[in-house]
Amino acid sequence: MIKSSLTALDFAALLREGLYELEGLRLQKAWMLGEVIVARFREPLVGDRVLIMSPQVGVFETGYEIPRGQLHPRLARALRELRGARLVAIRQIGLDRVVALTLESRGWTRELVVEWVREGNVLVLDEEGVIVAVLRSRTLRDRRIRVGEPYKPPPPRGLDPLSLTSLDAKALAGGSGRLTASAYLVRRVNAPGELIAEALYRAGVNPRTLSRQLDASIMERVIHELKDLYLKVLRCELEPCIAVSGDELVAAYPLKLRHLELELRDASSFREAVDEVYTRALIPKPEPRSIENRIYERARQYESRARELRAAAKSILENLERYEEMLEDFRVLRRSIEWSRLLDEMKRRYPEVLDVDAARLRVRLSIGGVEISLDASCTAARNASRIFEEAKELERKAERAREVAAKTSREEIWEGVVLRRRRERKWYEGFRHFTSSEGFLVIGGKDAGQNEAIVRKYMEPDDIFMHADVYGGPVVVIKSGGKSVGNDTLIEAAQFAATYSRAWEAGLIAVDVYWVRGRQVSKKPPAGEYLKRGAFMVYGKRNYIKSVKLELAVGVKMVDGEYELLYGPPSAVMGKCEVCVVVEPGRLEREEAAERIASLLAKPLRARGLRIRLRKSEILELMPRGGFHISRVLERDEGG
Repeated sequence: MIKSSLTALDFAALLREGLYELEGLRLQKAWMLGEVIVARFREPLVGDRVLIMSPQVGVFETGYEIPRGQLHPRLARALRELRGARLVAIRQIGLDRVVALTLESRGWTRELVVEWVREGNVLVLDEEGVIVAVLRSRTLRDRRIRVGEPYKPPPPRGLDPLSLTSLDAKALAGGSGRLTASAYLVRRVNAPGELIAEALYRAGVNPRTLSRQLDASIMERVIHELKDLYLKVLRCELEPCIAVSGDELVAAYPLKLRHLELELRDASSFREAVDEVYTRALIPKPEPRSIENRIYERARQYESRARELRAAAKSILENLERYEEMLEDFRVLRRSIEWSRLLDEMKRRYPEVLDVDAARLRVRLSIGGVEISLDASCTAARNASRIFEEAKELERKAERAREVAAKTSREEIWEGVVLRRRRERKWYEGFRHFTSSEGFLVIGGKDAGQNEAIVRKYMEPDDIFMHADVYGGPVVVIKSGGKSVGNDTLIEAAQFAATYSRAWEAGLIAVDVYWVRGRQVSKKPPAGEYLKRGAFMVYGKRNYIKSVKLELAVGVKMVDGEYELLYGPPSAVMGKCEVCVVVEPGRLEREEAAERIASLLAKPLRARGLRIRLRKSEILELMPRGGFHISRVLERDEGG
């Protein structure tokens, strides 16, 4: 049986081990699986960090790819408004099973509160601490949990374990009736049962001993051990482990609890231990369903949305004057006030407005509980007509789906979720990068900001700094790691710097590139001068590599059935890929070149039975600006 939830001390351990590092990141997206909120934060140059917030289990970070679900209607609007907000703080309220995430955006502050006490709850609070959205509205003996009410955390369940004194030891001595020592102290002290049992065990008392056998001296020892366990976690002196029963992972602990009669396996971190145990438990279990049923369900979804759209369009036509006025106000405000104020002003005038997009002339609003988007470049009547057409198209899709379902066999499939580990991004993956044929990491900036970051944060004195001898180009750095860099790597890095410089866009076929040691590069300008962002001073002798050819290879490397795109100088890429395409400056448009490259990479792999779907956008990310000529396609021999 899996331990049902994280304890308050479990979360304290996660927070101190590294969860606080999410502070400062922006919330990219939030979705829900049932009552579980999944929040994806973006860490610059590193990638995504995903937080799971469950009102039954607790709050923790996951390294798995979590499937997406629909937002709960009571929380949908509030969670959408948090998108793009910066996480200012994660705090644990009263060392209890209550966590508050403070988020800021565009001058406002919100708190997302997760409680996993009793039945659990999720709340969103405004700057004044007033509830603006709540998963479960309740009126309890000690507080009211409703929209518009000031938020009040749940009261503590017992004595604070860190404040216990000798007087408390005397007061707790003697126990109560036929309760065991462990059960009795759980009722009196606000500490997890597993920790109280461990404190008793370490004090030399069997947790199942009757509580009436606890005298003041025993309680003194128990309190001492309990405080010691708490302080170990609060000082982050962790012993992360996973409890195993047979083949099942049943619990994650920040400390090794000696009283447990379970196998305890060491974990590399408490975060990973919690992730392994609880993420799988939160994902809905697969259920057998027939293909026919799935298609009918999709048809019902189409029909339901079509009915909603028809009702919304009808409402627009019945209130045409109001919606014409709304669109006209939006157009006027868009021209007359700052766009940052546009949403607030529209909401003030029209409470049904949910969001606006000034650039695309869109107003998103709720009509009778149905979310739709209006195009402000058209009349309200034209928008209603468009919405009717969308409804008709959905009805046609539903009809086609029912026809397909009628012809489909009742073969059963399993509609489940296969959890996969998110690949951890390396620190350099946010930059342009490749590994040279001699094994050296080479990184390059995509813009002035990245050039600045590479020089300030990542370049060491013995690294090699490179730049094309033209105006406009990336900083390219060879990470030497204290080793001697060979000529092959120098030429490959020079080709990388030349390829992503403006020389490619200008249609040049070759350009000079210079290199210096990292210690020769400085952000400090000469007296009286100013260096703009992304610009540097280079002191001492520059070493030139003449007439470096502009050439880029894009290839596919297969790893455990998955593909990885590699790119860089042909000599560094070709030997590592199943197939690669080499391009030079030319007249082929960038978009068309990306499509051809994707096709040329996929075709020989399909011939080998490897089916991959390369997206044009993936290729475009790797390509410099300008025109292209595809010079050759190279395949690795299947035997080699």
